[in-house]
Formats: sequence, C-alpha cells, structure tokens
Amino acid sequence: MQIIPSRLIFISLLTLLAFVLAPAALDAKRKKRTPPSPLKIVDITTSPVPFAPGHEPMVITVTVELPEKLDQFDLLEVSSLISVPTRRSIRFLVKRQALDTVVIKNGKPRMTTTLLWDGKDQTRKHVPQGTYSYEARAKLMAHEEGFAKAKIVSPFARGTIDVSSPQALSPAPRDSGT
Repeated sequence: MQIIPSRLIFISLLTLLAFVLAPAALDAKRKKRTPPSPLKIVDITTSPVPFAPGHEPMVITVTVELPEKLDQFDLLEVSSLISVPTRRSIRFLVKRQALDTVVIKNGKPRMTTTLLWDGKDQTRKHVPQGTYSYEARAKLMAHEEGFAKAKIVSPFARGTIDVSSPQALSPAPRDSGT
C-alpha cells in the first residue's frame, strides 16, 4: 500500500476546488447587471419607405428619454453609424442641439431629433440597393472649460434600413396617347 503525502492531497483538493468554484464565481460576475442608463433611445423611425438615393434624403427620427435633472447648458448629441452587412462603416451622422425642446411624456422628459442621410457612402457616391445596418447612440454633453464633454451615454440602438435602387421611384414614362 502506497502512502500519499498529505501535502499532495492538499494541493489536489485545492486544484479540484478551483475547477469547481471558479466557473461559479465567473457566472456570478457575468450575471451582475449594470444599472439602467438614465439616458436611453426609446424610438427610431425612418422615412421615406422605400428609400431610394438620389431623391429626397432619408429622415432618421430619434426619440431620447432624458434624466430627470438637467442643466440648462447641457446639449444632446445623437449620432448614427450606417454600415454594410460586413460591418464596414459607410457613413457617420451626428447632431448636437440645446435642450430647448424637451417634452414630458409619461412623466419622463424626452426630446426628439432628426438626422438626415443622403444615401451616399464615405466616397460621396450613392449606395447600391440593399439592406444597411445602423447603430444610434445619444450622449448628454456638458460644457466644461469651453468644450463639450460627455456626461451620460446611452446604450446603442440598432436596426436596418432597406435601400431600393434610384430607378425604383422614378416617374413612369407618360403615354403620348398615340
């Protein structure tokens, strides 16, 4: 009968406990949620549908729920990154505006802003027909020392935009009546 040294047994038990307890500790860390942001995008609409580059621009309307307490000098920045399915970005849109059009809806302050996309990519050429992805984000900006600095950043809101060919909305040829 072979006698196993107690030190080896102790090390073996520690190793076994590490393999059993470590995954449980990692799962507990993963389950911790970050508190909800007081700044969030609650609605995004796009028009016209269908959208065809070369006609009117696409209007991306973003409604943002704001925190209860606002500073009169804060700014709202809403941005959107439009990309192709391969995740290559083709256009970045951004708009900053003063908090002068805040409305209260369901007891919470909200603000709506619009971004315009002309249907062009980063080379200023109209994009081909297809489905494009977007990511929108809102930031509450504060003026500090002459610069705007992000105070609160919303989670991303994601969606898709369907683009038809420019010819899809071209007027039909008129019948000359002959």
